[in-house]
Amino acid sequence: MHIPAKGHPAKREPSPPDDRSPLEIKMRMILSEADFPAISKDALDTLKHMPEDDASIQRLANIVLKDYALTLKVLRTANSAYYRRSDKTIQSATHAMLLLGARTVRHLAASILVFEHYRKRSPGLKELMLLSLLTASHARELAMLRNLPDPEEAHLCGMFRNLGEVLIAGYFPREYARILQHLELKNKGESIACFEVLGFRYEELGEAMAKHWGMPESVIIGIRADGALSSSEIGVITSFSHELTAAVYRREFDAKRDGVAEVLARYAKRLSITRDEVAQILESSLAETRELFASAKVSIDDLKLRRLQKSAVASLGTWAPPIEVLQELTAPGATAAQVAEVDALAELARVREELAAEVQRVAMPSSGEDLNRVILMVLEGIFRGGPFDRVVFCMMTPDRTGVTARYGLGTGVEPLLEQFSFELSPREGPVAVAMLRRQSVCVPVERDFTAQELRFAQSLGASSFGVFPVVVGTRLVGSVYCDRPWNSRLPDRGTLAYVRKLCEGAVKGIEARQATHTPGRSSATGTQVVQSATPAYSATFKSDVVLRLLRGEAAATVAAELGIAEPLMDKWKQAFLAGAVAGMRSG
Repeated sequence: MHIPAKGHPAKREPSPPDDRSPLEIKMRMILSEADFPAISKDALDTLKHMPEDDASIQRLANIVLKDYALTLKVLRTANSAYYRRSDKTIQSATHAMLLLGARTVRHLAASILVFEHYRKRSPGLKELMLLSLLTASHARELAMLRNLPDPEEAHLCGMFRNLGEVLIAGYFPREYARILQHLELKNKGESIACFEVLGFRYEELGEAMAKHWGMPESVIIGIRADGALSSSEIGVITSFSHELTAAVYRREFDAKRDGVAEVLARYAKRLSITRDEVAQILESSLAETRELFASAKVSIDDLKLRRLQKSAVASLGTWAPPIEVLQELTAPGATAAQVAEVDALAELARVREELAAEVQRVAMPSSGEDLNRVILMVLEGIFRGGPFDRVVFCMMTPDRTGVTARYGLGTGVEPLLEQFSFELSPREGPVAVAMLRRQSVCVPVERDFTAQELRFAQSLGASSFGVFPVVVGTRLVGSVYCDRPWNSRLPDRGTLAYVRKLCEGAVKGIEARQATHTPGRSSATGTQVVQSATPAYSATFKSDVVLRLLRGEAAATVAAELGIAEPLMDKWKQAFLAGAVAGMRSG
């Protein structure tokens, strides 16, 4: 081994040149961050190709209900004039998702998941994300003005238009500060400042990350769109919305410059948009984002919205912003924590009342809603209104000797669903015991744990749990199970009364449907469901029925469980076998 002479440092081998582009280097660094949101591997994968069946709605509900901002967005969208179908306000997120459809909810989820992740990193990022949210709202409002078929696609594009800047600000704050200095001191355009500091533009990074996440092509088009000259309508709408946000909320007011008028002049001909419509877009967008601003604990003045907006749209005439600075509620002698708790309890009471009323309304045959979906609404009502950590609906097996889980909501509910399959026997545990007795129970609220109940609760990591049998007439059809985790507050008796009220609402709906004696598709409880028209069964559903018959299940049992006439099932069976024979001949 060669040892260099004293005073002569060893020569280092030169490092191999890094032939990656500046963009590739930054992408690698971002992806290696521990807190990087692997969205495509989490919720968006679940949402990407989700069919709109009951099992999918359950999975979708689990994603939505875990996030307050997303729940709020879904409810607000379903109650907007564009989607609303009646004069009744929708309070159930499950009901809202059924009306909107999986595609619309998928677009909402994508934008809100990114918003919630990055707004928590720093105050500066929080403001950037709120600006992105305003751009998204501008795009959605404009898409509705133009009667586009999918305004939530425009919302998604607007939300991701500024993704590149968000990523640089979040992961490379020093470089971001230098870009801002270039903009302020050297009076250079954003693209030039970005290229001088980073070696690429914000849009290039945003496009690369959107592709990594597997976002729709329309999002890519929106990020790279070149103003009013874009060949794509969604690109023009996204660019306009981005520039409108910058003109109103990002620039200091200049009496010699009308930023909104400049944006309007560039896009008026391409979009056929008027000044009054711009004012309408701004007003609706602020109204839509108000609650999210409050939940993010960003006041209007933090973004200079009130002052800048008044100045920027003064030339638009009569319109004035509808937003008021939120005043903190105070009471003589009350601490801020006490006031907050009182407000939270009042809000919970309001949510409970409205969810219970909606369940009772939709459970009735006149709603035309499938009872399976009503049951999901009941579970959501218990999950949100309890609130509880996990909620499961269990139903009797066709031979009525056992119980199996049908639906569930909550964190980690999937493993719990697998455990809820057992015989209807006292030795099987507290759920079976409560169902056999046909008496609801919540421990340790109404009484202390028994030894069996304590072991059961410990095995599930629950500090309290409740079982509420569902009995229609004299017939036991299933039960609702709900729990709260260890170290959480026990539910009070008002909460238990609320849960029972929701279950009773579902039971009344089942009884009303039975009383009509109208043939229809079977519900989760084995009762018939009123349909506004003859139900259309999917090929997958028919195949599943035929396979059950071919496995030897009695036709009468399958018919009774599913509410389908035996001759119709026999017709499906003959068609299935004929198709199989034809396939073998062609092969």
